[in-house]
Amino acid sequence: MRKLVNAIAPYLPASWVGKLDHRTRHIRNFFPYGGPMNGQTARAEIVRELIEYCGVERIIETGTFRGTTTEWFAGFDLPVLSFEVMPRFAVFSRKRLADSPKVRIEICNSVDGLKQITEDFSKVTLFYLDAHWYDYLPLREEYLLIREKFPKAVIVIDDFKVPHDDVYTYDDYGPDMALTLEYMQPAFDKFPAIFFPNVPAKFETGQRRGCAVMTTSDELAAIIAARIPLLRKWEA
Repeated sequence: MRKLVNAIAPYLPASWVGKLDHRTRHIRNFFPYGGPMNGQTARAEIVRELIEYCGVERIIETGTFRGTTTEWFAGFDLPVLSFEVMPRFAVFSRKRLADSPKVRIEICNSVDGLKQITEDFSKVTLFYLDAHWYDYLPLREEYLLIREKFPKAVIVIDDFKVPHDDVYTYDDYGPDMALTLEYMQPAFDKFPAIFFPNVPAKFETGQRRGCAVMTTSDELAAIIAARIPLLRKWEA
């Protein structure tokens, strides 16, 4: 049935296709990368410890896709807001998480979604940035909005280059379109505290995608450095 849905998808409204995707119950629709966080157990533990030790009060995700990681976030019983630009994936994920009342999925690009947030700026917020699929790479704009509006933000960027471990893979879409520190540098008026996985990629599971953790809060940076040995602080 999954093949049939993909064949007729170009001729149907995207919202219908999302509902049909959900009805197939096909495992590759629900777990396209093997599980939450790209199927990476060390990454999942890093994020769990960030949520616990930093006292995270809500989670904002950019790039819902199939809602696999969104569903994992829902297990923490925190408010979860996720932005997905593709209606097919957003509708699928809404159906998937229909029984999770604290999860809200909005159909919009991540930058517009972040601009629409007008409350609770003082809450400790975990941002999981994974909206870098297409021709437009919003990461610098996402970071600038978060830096300006959320003083207690912990930012996790998926698919990011890990400087000390080339086995971790990352997204590279061409000149000035690679998820690296060099790409991010124009967005830094001063460098935030930046952390990378301390677990060698050869010992990671799943897709072995790199990530970066950033915060402009000195308090949160101190907590991460002291309590999460799975992360290594980057020194310029």
